Amino acid sequence: MSHLRLRFAALLLTAFGHAQAFADAPLVLKLDSRLSEAAAALVEGRPVYGRGNRISARMDRELTLQGDAELRRAGTVISGDRITYYVPDDEVVAVGNVRVVRQGNVFTGPALQLRLDGSEGVFLSPSYALGLFGGRGRADRIEFLDADRVALSNATYTTCRADDPDWFMRTEAMEIDNTREEGSGRWASLYFKGRQILSAPFFEFPLGEQRRSGLLAPSFSFTTGTGPELVAPYYFDIAPNRDLTLFPRVMVRRGLQLGGQFRYLEPRSAGDLRVEYTPNDSLTSTNRYFWSGLHTYANVAGWSGSINARGVSDENYFVDYSRSILASSERILPRDAIATRSWNDWTLLLRTTRYQSILDARLSPPYERVPQISLTNQRRDLGGFDLETLLDASLFRRPLEGSPEGLRLVAYPRLSYPIVRPGWFVVPKIGLHLSSYRLDQNNGLSTSLNRNVPVMSLDAGLVFERSAQFFGRSLTQTLEPRLFYVRTPYRDQSAFPVFDSGVADFNFAQLFSDNTFVGNDRIADQNQLTTAVVSRLVESGSGVESLRFALGQRWYFSSQQVSISGVEARTDTRSDILVAASALVSPSTSFDAGLQYSLRDSSVPRLNLLWRYLPADGRILNAGVRYLRDQLGQVDTSWRWPIADRWVSLGRINYSWLTRRVDSSTLAVVDSKPGIIEAIGGFEYNADCWTTRFVAQRFVTAAGRSTSAFFLQLELRGLMRIGSDPFDILRRNIPGYRLPNDRPTLPSRFFGYE
Repeated sequence: MSHLRLRFAALLLTAFGHAQAFADAPLVLKLDSRLSEAAAALVEGRPVYGRGNRISARMDRELTLQGDAELRRAGTVISGDRITYYVPDDEVVAVGNVRVVRQGNVFTGPALQLRLDGSEGVFLSPSYALGLFGGRGRADRIEFLDADRVALSNATYTTCRADDPDWFMRTEAMEIDNTREEGSGRWASLYFKGRQILSAPFFEFPLGEQRRSGLLAPSFSFTTGTGPELVAPYYFDIAPNRDLTLFPRVMVRRGLQLGGQFRYLEPRSAGDLRVEYTPNDSLTSTNRYFWSGLHTYANVAGWSGSINARGVSDENYFVDYSRSILASSERILPRDAIATRSWNDWTLLLRTTRYQSILDARLSPPYERVPQISLTNQRRDLGGFDLETLLDASLFRRPLEGSPEGLRLVAYPRLSYPIVRPGWFVVPKIGLHLSSYRLDQNNGLSTSLNRNVPVMSLDAGLVFERSAQFFGRSLTQTLEPRLFYVRTPYRDQSAFPVFDSGVADFNFAQLFSDNTFVGNDRIADQNQLTTAVVSRLVESGSGVESLRFALGQRWYFSSQQVSISGVEARTDTRSDILVAASALVSPSTSFDAGLQYSLRDSSVPRLNLLWRYLPADGRILNAGVRYLRDQLGQVDTSWRWPIADRWVSLGRINYSWLTRRVDSSTLAVVDSKPGIIEAIGGFEYNADCWTTRFVAQRFVTAAGRSTSAFFLQLELRGLMRIGSDPFDILRRNIPGYRLPNDRPTLPSRFFGYE
């Protein structure tokens, strides 16, 4: 009997709502295998269906459903004790345990009046739940303005699931707009743990990820350089591809700072402009500023390139204002402009580079290119040969009295004949490095210098593979021996200045380079052979590399004659041994190691060890050692680890044990004091709908100077973050740290379908 009532009610509603359609054609039912986007797009003429334990009606006037009553039209479902549908007005009046579901949002209350076609109506004393966004609350009255907008009077809002929420917002009037994914209103008060913590006459908060203009949550922090400080940013959503953020910063110790950041993204260019200005710093009584600009472009009239420039008012700006060791360590600020264009196999580069050097970098500033013009050509497979050509002209200037300056011209053609076959390769190569210098002065030496150096090399390797079984896993094991021979005759280069050259770092990549110097001012005399071997274990099914082991060494057949002033020349017949290993112990655990072993004095000039544990549950543990003789000696560990229910510990300790180090400006060995370079410590508490974080940081800003900073943040999930933002610091200091995902991926448009 109940099935009969259900069918009868559905037919009655269809008859009342579409009598004319029945007169013209019979009702034809059609089954669909899935929800149809085409059907969902139809708005006009949607049929109305219903059911109830008891039905009464007046033809073409009204229909009343009582007892477990339900009325539905595509996109809206209404249920209650009693539902009356007025056909001429397409209006529904429901009373008693009323429940409305539309677009995944649920509204419940005692009484409802709603026009179905216009989605306009009134709900008295309802509670609501926004299924797509996780918000919920109560109101004295809800007005359905249209299909996407709802107005609430004397309403509350929270994302907590409990009936007694830890936090909620109470507002006199609020509007929720699903299309703009935005909530807004007036006279709002924010309560946390029963106490009012904020109030505002007007407010807006996001329901999704769509950008919008407005005041962002203020941040509070403390550093020893600025004292307690408050930042109240305002965001301007200028266009889909442009935005502007203004961030006034009030610092107790230094006064008011005005800052702004403008970003843009065009079809062929992008940029990021930032400025900070502090009028009359309270401690220095000077105006202080920082500015930076980055502009990149591609295929603009055939040209691509970038402009990157930065500057500060004084050399102590980063020491006084920075919140991280990364910013405080800045010593050389570039002003660099690059433009490139390609024609077939040729590429032209135009570049000008200048610098602002601060603090200890002023004692030995880098050379500036004003300008550089470079032309490269690459021709592949010319009868089996590859031809590479470099033509470069650079004018070097240096803001240091007595430094050689002038023009350098370089031409470097190279010809190779690569022979690559399955399992082996041989690549012979020959080149001629031509250089010419025209100098303004050269410390009493010749100002007109020329040089030609032939460079010959032979690179050869084998690749062996075999199937293997380790710990019950099917793997492919490789053995890859490689030889690399270089012959470069000696040319006296003692009179040549050093503009952009230095000794290349000794590592696996540099083992197979034909010059032990970087740059074009020094071409090393070489008669040497590199021997190396690599072995890998590769998962047969996935191709994931589970283990890699590499071993390499150089053999010198002549002594070194070309060198750079201040750098000791090599005297050994064999280089140090390089060893490298990496292993994926498990999906969450990895290990990397690198070692340089000196045969001359049986010591370890360089050592790098890193162990990482990154399981999917968010725990993080990193531990490493970095050592480079007389330059670097650090133990570094970082973590994110649960310590109690809902409590997580965050931290990093970077400790230097060196007692002597090489001064970068003078290259002399000086005394060094062991100590902590940077330390981070903090806690994170995660509740149902809120999180709080406390982070303390201390880092070295300059010789004998350190800065401390404190960050406290309260995150109300789905609403705002109050306090200082520690995420950049945590992400940089704890490798693997991920930002919390409080905006879950929105489900399909059929979410909440009933």
